[in-house]
Amino acid sequence: MDLLSPLIRNVFYPLWMIKDGDRDILRYLYYFDFIDKLTRAELERRQSKKLKRILIHAYENTRYYRTLFNELGFHPYDMVMSQEIRRIPLLTKKIVRKRFNDLTASNIEKGTTSEARTGGSTGVPMKFLRDIESLYLRKGQELYFDRWMGYSIGEKVALFVATSHYDGTINRLKAKVRNATCERMLRFDPHHITEQYLESFVPKYKQFAPSMIKCFPNSLKTFAEFIKKKGIAIPPVRSISCTGENLYAHQRKLFEETFGGEVFEKVGTRESGVFACECKAHKGMHVFTEGVFLEILNGEGQPAQPGEIGKVIITDLFNKAMPLIRYDIGDMAAASDGRICDCGNPLPLIEKLLGRDRDIILDSYGDPKPGYLFTEVVLNKNLSAQFQIVQPDKKSLVVKIKNGGAVGVDLPKLRAEFQEIVGPLVKVDFNFVTEIPRDPSGKYRYVLSKVEH
Repeated sequence: MDLLSPLIRNVFYPLWMIKDGDRDILRYLYYFDFIDKLTRAELERRQSKKLKRILIHAYENTRYYRTLFNELGFHPYDMVMSQEIRRIPLLTKKIVRKRFNDLTASNIEKGTTSEARTGGSTGVPMKFLRDIESLYLRKGQELYFDRWMGYSIGEKVALFVATSHYDGTINRLKAKVRNATCERMLRFDPHHITEQYLESFVPKYKQFAPSMIKCFPNSLKTFAEFIKKKGIAIPPVRSISCTGENLYAHQRKLFEETFGGEVFEKVGTRESGVFACECKAHKGMHVFTEGVFLEILNGEGQPAQPGEIGKVIITDLFNKAMPLIRYDIGDMAAASDGRICDCGNPLPLIEKLLGRDRDIILDSYGDPKPGYLFTEVVLNKNLSAQFQIVQPDKKSLVVKIKNGGAVGVDLPKLRAEFQEIVGPLVKVDFNFVTEIPRDPSGKYRYVLSKVEH
């Protein structure tokens, strides 16, 4: 039994502050609760004001945007409608790498920024800056979503994510005290998974007895399959928060059966934090309009229609150190019809997140096909091995299968079903390999496209 209840920990948390910035993070613990009391129209008006404010800041304080806006004849002071932002060309990771100094705000004091890098899923991490205040706001934003899952600060959390996705270390004495009293996290290492490691992790997990799990789905899947295979009984959790990778239906079912908790999917990036989250209605993902202005653009660069697949483009409304305006994060999603969710929360919805553009396969006619269409075909064949579906170019599709895992599987039929999805002009082949590595970011991808979208 815990010695400190969540309520007591929340009240007395300031007394335990042993890490810089905690006081500021706590300032935003319940900062965003006002959202629940507003209408959609009120949220949109607030967002529009924040958008105009960040555009003016970017124009006044960065060389890149001042030059760009002048060339476009775009005057942020005169902006009336949020849609006017579409005049600004998209910002890409390539531009950020090349124009890093020009994108850095000149009015931000030294010592008030934090340098960060993307996870490097493409093999080339991108360096960028965040002001400290934006980090605190992002933490408050994440806690707002976590409360949908029943989480309170101080409750135990098991982390099944890459090492690069949590801050600090628990080797120092102060950090150990902090972990024991406030954050209280148990971390699973997805980079060194062996039978021996899994065996040793089980008693730690059972003794820790977390209330919540935060995970990359494929890391948690490894542990879930192990304890299921071994028939090990573990204490149930209240909720499971999934992010970083596509969450598939078979994984959601496995997690609920194995850990007993309700599964929620989040969307987040290093650059913008967790900006969308599934609620208890599980009919889409709510977009955090206080922190981002989000667009979903179709192949012609126009706003996607309801149900249409498009690129996710965000404008960060918090980060002043390096404003990211109309930034292509590399995710694809299906647009919503603008309805209010059954849960009653006024935040708008993304109909369905489809993952990175690298998780999208192009068919014979250049149309995007979500990766889950292909994984479902494979999973329905009861393939027991690790697999990965790779599109190296527009005319071919390669299904990598770890050696020995295709026994009893009708490969010609599998090929025919893939062929039906991609059409006659894309050649489907199988490649048996000894290993399928994770991304440099620590994520595992069922589907990997190397084609420019």
